[in-house]
Amino acid sequence: MFEFLNRHDFQKYKKDEIYKRLQKDVKEIAVYKGGGGLGDLVVAVSFFKTLKLAFPQAKIKYMGIIYPRFKRIFDSIPYIDGYIHYERPDKGKRMKEFFEYRKNNMGKIDLLIDTQRRWETSLFLKLLKPKYMLSGSMFLSNWTIPSLNFKKMHIFEQMFALPARLGIDVTKNMNCELNIADEFVGNADKILPENDEKFAALMPSCGMEFKNWPAEHFAKIGDLFANLGYTTIILGSPNDIDLFKSIAYNMKKEPIIPAESYPEFAKELMNDAAILQRCEIAVGNDSGGMHLASCLGVVSATIFGPTTPRKFSPIGPRNIIFYNKMTCSPCRFKCDRKIFRECLNGITPEAVFASCVQELKKERANEQ
Repeated sequence: MFEFLNRHDFQKYKKDEIYKRLQKDVKEIAVYKGGGGLGDLVVAVSFFKTLKLAFPQAKIKYMGIIYPRFKRIFDSIPYIDGYIHYERPDKGKRMKEFFEYRKNNMGKIDLLIDTQRRWETSLFLKLLKPKYMLSGSMFLSNWTIPSLNFKKMHIFEQMFALPARLGIDVTKNMNCELNIADEFVGNADKILPENDEKFAALMPSCGMEFKNWPAEHFAKIGDLFANLGYTTIILGSPNDIDLFKSIAYNMKKEPIIPAESYPEFAKELMNDAAILQRCEIAVGNDSGGMHLASCLGVVSATIFGPTTPRKFSPIGPRNIIFYNKMTCSPCRFKCDRKIFRECLNGITPEAVFASCVQELKKERANEQ
């Protein structure tokens, strides 16, 4: 990762340290993220930390849309000073709202960073007349971003190419941090058995069913962890309760399903975060939940099939990736193979479990 930093131009930017010359002028930074899911928000945490360390005197604000379900996760990020609700015009829609927004906010932003790399988006943001703008659209940015193959870069790298252009060392302080309030820690204590110390989380759902590892595989690996003395917890949205129940039905030892036993708690993602913080390991699909587990420092085993870990894997040193790279992967979620969803079905629970146990043993050895 971050191979692009070895290029001559980025090495030159690091020496120039443009950002240091901006520190006196830049008092408010807006980072346009658009609308994103949980994974997009969590992956951005260390990005905001990097900006805060480079511009300690500035107020840094998230610009875009925060969906209600992710609001408390957003509030837990310690490096963001505010939120600017902004929906970009699209195909002629929301133009009236945009010009009203422009009238009230024009010229108020010192540095606007557009992370989306779409010239139409950058054009509307440029019309807000920020003092400085950093964007992948070369004619709209104060600093041209060198040509990079963004399609083959991790979403993490795509974002960090922007502050790297200002000479900021983006390889430092990459750890992710969230502030989990006592309220949610207390809720986790109510859900988890007092006498159990070893918890393994299963996260079997995601935004797209096509990415899901088979339910029977989750049931099998849940039993394997139970045989090793772990209490298994199935985490996720109450909307997926039928999936969770089907997995539990096929397990020999009953797991904890907060979405079933504590439906009100399960509606709040920060409760999941507090539970994950108590887990030694989490196993799940390519999803925002696995990014959250990784951010919290949990050993995270993520299963990829139709999507590629090169672009979407969780970030952190405690990640295990399972990916049978097929000639057709990544795909557009329409499987035409003779063995349907071979990319996912071919990853066995026994293989995932063995790798997880090996990683946990290695970590315990390092702690001694």
